[in-house]
Amino acid sequence: MWRVVGHPGAVRLLDRSLSEGRLAHAYLFTGPPHVGKTTLATDLFAAVNCGSPEPPCGECSQCMHVREGRHADLLHLGVAEEEGRKAIGIDVVRDAAHQANLNPFEGRYRAIIIEGAEHLTEEAANALLKLLEEPPERLLLVLLSASPDGVLATIRSRCQRIDLRPLAKSAVAEALTTRWEVPEVTAGELASLSAGRLGWAVRAWEDPGILETRDRRLERLTAAAEGGIEERFAYAAELANLLPQQRTAVRETLDLWAEWWLERLEAGIGGEMNGEAPGRGELLQAVRDVLRTQDLLDRNVNPRLALEALMLALPRASAER
Repeated sequence: MWRVVGHPGAVRLLDRSLSEGRLAHAYLFTGPPHVGKTTLATDLFAAVNCGSPEPPCGECSQCMHVREGRHADLLHLGVAEEEGRKAIGIDVVRDAAHQANLNPFEGRYRAIIIEGAEHLTEEAANALLKLLEEPPERLLLVLLSASPDGVLATIRSRCQRIDLRPLAKSAVAEALTTRWEVPEVTAGELASLSAGRLGWAVRAWEDPGILETRDRRLERLTAAAEGGIEERFAYAAELANLLPQQRTAVRETLDLWAEWWLERLEAGIGGEMNGEAPGRGELLQAVRDVLRTQDLLDRNVNPRLALEALMLALPRASAER
């Protein structure tokens, strides 16, 4: 049984590939943070080693070891501090490439799952490219990325790409109540705040600090939206300085800001009722501007300039409620 919630198209595609023996040697799973990429990747690794007629069964030793994080043939790489910034460096990839060429120890396949593949250094990306060009027969390579444009184009071209979209609020709420036994009212509230990211909702349920961080970010960006140009530029500088080490935090902040403007649009705040408040067209454009800025940051443009341009483009929000 696949543990990942939602994403039926991705599950059907992988199921079919498994049953027909046409599994790709490398995949690129894309989507927002906490949308299910890691769960889908580990499910896939369990499935290729599972002996059940309908893998992954979730009950055999192979499936259990994968889900408990103790399968000997699974190597999970993530972002670390590299020369003052968050990155996946050459030494990590070289070691992974060496292990990839060893025979599987416990199962039929080895797997390398790379979280945050957009953070591969140039040297690490080139080393990974060599592995993709001559992949070992019994290796499954899965790259995970919230910013696929930041992954080397030659690497993307050698992977089968599967995009994971945010879930419906109802799907998030149902999963919270049935799998994590979250009270129905709380599940609904978390689902509304999650932007379709079940992983975020689960973390927020287990760690109250997640919601506290969200509230602080919301307070800060609200002040910037209602403030003057000096306050906005100060906020732009603050986010730009965070970006090298905390790219996910900046992405989550921009996601939150897009939601903030969209909520004002949906609630009909401002518009023709108040000449000082932005109208519907301006609110819609504000959402587009935030999303466009996020795309520019994913493409590694100058973060300070991109964020300052955003601050100049956004309308000033009325403090009235």
